[in-house]
Amino acid sequence: MGALRKLAGQTIIYGFSNIFSRLLNYLLVPYYTHLLSPGEYGPVNIIYAIIPFLFAVYTYGLETSYFRFSQNRDDRPAVLGTTSISIICSTLLFTFLLLHYKQVIAGWITLPHHPEYVTYFAWILLFDTLGVIPFARLRLEDRPVKYAFIKVSGIIVNILFNVFFLSVCPALLHHGHRWVVLFYNPYEKIGYIFIANILSSAFAWMLLWKEFFRIQWRFDFGLWWRIMKYSLPLVIVGFAGMVNETMDRAWFLPHYLPYDHAKNDYLIGIYSANYKLAILITLFIQAFRLGAEPFFFQQFTYANARQTYARVMKYFVMVVSIMFLFVALYLPIWKLFLRRPAYWEGLYVVPYLLAANMFLGIYYNLTIWFKLTDRTRIGAYITLFTALLAFVLNYWWIPIWGYFGSALATMVCYLVQMIICYVLGQKYYPIPYAVKKLVSIMIMAFLFYAIYWLINRYFLSPGDPYRIALPSLLLATVLFCTYLYLLYKIEKPYLRQLSWPTILKNNR
Repeated sequence: MGALRKLAGQTIIYGFSNIFSRLLNYLLVPYYTHLLSPGEYGPVNIIYAIIPFLFAVYTYGLETSYFRFSQNRDDRPAVLGTTSISIICSTLLFTFLLLHYKQVIAGWITLPHHPEYVTYFAWILLFDTLGVIPFARLRLEDRPVKYAFIKVSGIIVNILFNVFFLSVCPALLHHGHRWVVLFYNPYEKIGYIFIANILSSAFAWMLLWKEFFRIQWRFDFGLWWRIMKYSLPLVIVGFAGMVNETMDRAWFLPHYLPYDHAKNDYLIGIYSANYKLAILITLFIQAFRLGAEPFFFQQFTYANARQTYARVMKYFVMVVSIMFLFVALYLPIWKLFLRRPAYWEGLYVVPYLLAANMFLGIYYNLTIWFKLTDRTRIGAYITLFTALLAFVLNYWWIPIWGYFGSALATMVCYLVQMIICYVLGQKYYPIPYAVKKLVSIMIMAFLFYAIYWLINRYFLSPGDPYRIALPSLLLATVLFCTYLYLLYKIEKPYLRQLSWPTILKNNR
């Protein structure tokens, strides 16, 4: 259980930094929308939608490869040196190509008059990518506190530079301080959003400088070739995964909704806002992945590794099921985060999106089999299939059901992806998951929500099931506490073994 305590502690630390960073970044949204018109803010969203796709190319699966080939401590210096040299050389090459063809690329992304934006995101990608292997090293060496400190520091620096360029500099110029024009152009507001990001990414990279001094700069071509055969299919995994995660808002809904442009934008806005209510599960999954990926590779050499993986899955399913109920049962309260009542008409899709994220998180757990057995090509085939399924289902269901069709397609795709990954995993790397118990835990959570919705919809709050009412909140609390009690009774002997008061001891 010591290994599980370590993983739990690291997940808590990564989770805190992840949630705190997201909250800080969230503060920039009202700030931007206050200072910028929708027409000005549009290019910002286009650029930040493109960066994740390019980041998958820049990193080409080397982070996971670093964990995979560093299982033997004696091999770590060679793996670190080889992956570091590889990613530095490729990053410089990719950045050169972006800068050289920036005018062409600006036309491709519908911003032909702003090739400088391509320059900006090229520099952002450069610094972010150079930090990938050092950050992976911190995770592998069980140093989550330093990882979290650097990540949060970078976000804080980003916010400070945003405020400096968008608020302080204009105020200084307004009060007659003409020296500001030496480095500030009052007619270029959007560019400073990206410049602030460049500076914060560079700052985070500088905080990692000690990690670079500890690298043995030796390149092993034979090792590099084995790493490439392992990692390149992960690029496809990343790309196809993004189709499922982001294309519903970026492509499917704009192209398949059967209304005029204004109505489509209105519906997409409602769907996107409600999509963010599933963020609680998403944040936990991201935090868990940060700690779990190196943990899984470290456990691979132990005789009881498969039992450990099964136990981790059980606790993961318990946590995400609790989170599902916590958000779904209290949607009348969570809806207040959307601020405007116009968004509340889309609340009914949130449980489907929550369930989708549950299946996605379980899938991430299951992917360990093809990463451990060097069958990353199969992982690529799985994600390509579900990406194709996403195109088909969205094309079929959105014209019929609108954004509900997209939410349902997302849930079905992740469910299918999870099942396929489990079936193939049991063939190539069997893990003794307590399947009946895991399925029962999830179904029980879904049933509790269904009971709440039916009672609330037809008896407590007919006509408005998302109205804040004391009887509805009492019913939600009773069902939620009952679910917690049942899980506790089922897992009581095992939960005591986790020794929660000492869970953070080894992760400081």
